[in-house]
Amino acid sequence: MPNGAEPPEFSNWQEAWEWHAQQTSDQFVALSADELLAHIAAGNYDGYYTIWYRLREKATLEQAAPVLLDVLRREAGDAYSLVRYHCAAALFYLMGYADDKPPPLRIRVQWDHDGEPARQEAIDELEQQLVH
Repeated sequence: MPNGAEPPEFSNWQEAWEWHAQQTSDQFVALSADELLAHIAAGNYDGYYTIWYRLREKATLEQAAPVLLDVLRREAGDAYSLVRYHCAAALFYLMGYADDKPPPLRIRVQWDHDGEPARQEAIDELEQQLVH
């Protein structure tokens, strides 16, 4: 178990999820931004998506953008939709956007509703914004 803690008894799935997510998140507290980015670059995402929130607390846009753009480019298909969602949320957060008001470009980058080629074009557009 993370942190050597034994899981308590849970009355429902949400309690279990939240407990395990907190344990996972607590492990990331000790890691630097570079260590978190190394995990992300290697595709070692946690099943509770907490790595993205810890990264937001520790990384700068300049540090994180290359790795997060790479993740957005490579993680295609339905199996990675939540990874893309959280990755895009972290990147746009570091760019100064609030989570509750995502810009249209974020929506195009994270979802492939208009097809994968259109999503990749949106990532190109995002990359150009980051360069300027």
